[in-house]
Amino acid sequence: MSRPPRRKVALFADGGFLAHATRVLEVGRALQRLGYEVVFCSTGPYTRLMREAGFTVHPVYTEDREVTLGLARRAGMVNLAWWRDCAEKSVESDMAAMRELKPDVVVGDMRLSLSTSAAAMKIPCVGLTNGAWTSRFAERIHVPEGHITERVLGNTLADALFPHLKKLIVRHWARGFDRVRRRFGLQPLSTMYELVEGDVTLLADLPEYFPIDPNSATDFRYIGPIMFRAALPRPIWLARLDRSRPTLYFTMGSTGDTQFFNEAAKVFGGTAYQVLITTAGLPVELYRKYDNVFIEELADGDSLMGVSHVAITHGGNGTVYQALSSGVPVLGIPTLFDQEVNLQRVESLGAGLRMARRDYCAEHLRAAIERILSDGSFGQSARRLSQRISEYDGPRAAALHIDHFVQTGDPLSLPKLPPGIAPARPGSAEPPAIASDEAEIAQPRRRLFG
Repeated sequence: MSRPPRRKVALFADGGFLAHATRVLEVGRALQRLGYEVVFCSTGPYTRLMREAGFTVHPVYTEDREVTLGLARRAGMVNLAWWRDCAEKSVESDMAAMRELKPDVVVGDMRLSLSTSAAAMKIPCVGLTNGAWTSRFAERIHVPEGHITERVLGNTLADALFPHLKKLIVRHWARGFDRVRRRFGLQPLSTMYELVEGDVTLLADLPEYFPIDPNSATDFRYIGPIMFRAALPRPIWLARLDRSRPTLYFTMGSTGDTQFFNEAAKVFGGTAYQVLITTAGLPVELYRKYDNVFIEELADGDSLMGVSHVAITHGGNGTVYQALSSGVPVLGIPTLFDQEVNLQRVESLGAGLRMARRDYCAEHLRAAIERILSDGSFGQSARRLSQRISEYDGPRAAALHIDHFVQTGDPLSLPKLPPGIAPARPGSAEPPAIASDEAEIAQPRRRLFG
C-alpha cells in the first residue's frame, strides 16, 4: 500500500517585523513535526531566523518596513491609488509563489493580500492573528494617544467619536483590494478585517485578553499565545545577577524607539536596580560605564523574564504575552496603534500600566515602576494570567487545527485536541449548537473545501 503524499504548507508573513516572523516560525516548526513540508514566503531581515532553523524561504513582494511603520503610527486613512498598486503587486507575488510551490494550504500572519490571492487560486487559507484584528472583537478600542483626532478635538470628544471613525477606516482600507478582486471574479470585501481573516481564523490569544463575540462561528477559534522559543543564547552575565535586587527588563521588539533604552540607562544606571536590555537590532548607545546595566541584541527572553520584576516594553503582542507567561507585570510605552490596544487590555486586566509617549520622562518612568513594584495586585494579576497561558500550547494547537482543516475541508469542523493543548473554544472542545438567529454570523467566511 503506497504512502499518502506529503502535505505542503506555505506560511506568509512580513519578515521585517520580529513578532510576525517568529509567530509563523513557531507554527511552521509544529507543522513540520506533524510531517508537513514547510516553506516560508517572506521578505525582510528576520527571515534569517527561518533560514537558520533550516527552512526554505521564498521571497515575496513586501512594502518597505518604514512605510508600514508610518501607516501603523498614523492609524488613519491611506492613499487609495498607492494602496491599490500595493494590493496588485502583493497579490501577484503571492500567486506566483503559490503556482511555484503548489501548497495544500496557506497560512498568513497579517499578510493582507493572502485572503484574496488564496481565493483566486482556490487554495485553503488560514489566518493567524489576534482577536483585536478581526471583525469579531468584542471590546471597545479607545482613541490612540497622539491620534490626529485627539490633537484636533481633545481626548474626550475624540474618544467618543473613535469607534465610528474606526468603522470608516477599516472600510476605506478594504477598498484598495476592490480592483484586483474584481479582476479575479471575487466579491468586494466589507472591511480591512477580511484581509486578515482566513477560511479558518486562528486567534493567538487568551480569550479574556482579546475576547470575541460569543456568537462567532467555529471558523474563529482560540489557540492560545504563540511565543518565540528559539534556542537564543542565555547571556553570560545572567549568573552574575543579584536576585535580591529589583530587576527591570527593557525590550522594544523591532518597532520601538531607542530613546527608551537611553532613558532607562540614564534613570537607573548606577542605582540599586539591575537593568536588562535586549535591542533586537535597534541602534542603541551602549552605557557600558554602568555595572548594573546589561545589554544584548537578542537573548533568551524567557530566562530574562524569569529574573525580572517588571517588563518595560513597547507593548508588542509577543513581548506582552512573554512577560505575562512568566508572571511579570508590564509597563508599556506604545509607539503603534496595535500596541495601544494591547496595553489597554493589560491595564483592564490589572497586569500593568500604560504610559503615554508624551509623558515619558525620567520622573514618570521611575514613578510608574515604583508603583508596580509596591502594589502587589499587578504581580498577582500577571501570575494569574501566567497560569492561564500555561494551559495552552499555541504552536501545536495551530498545527492541529490547520491539519484538521486540510483533512476535512470544513472550516466549521473542530479537531479533538489532546490534553494540554486547550479547547478550541473556551469551555468546550466540541462545536456548540448554533441557534437559528445566529445563522448569519455562523456562516464560514468563504467556501468549503472538499
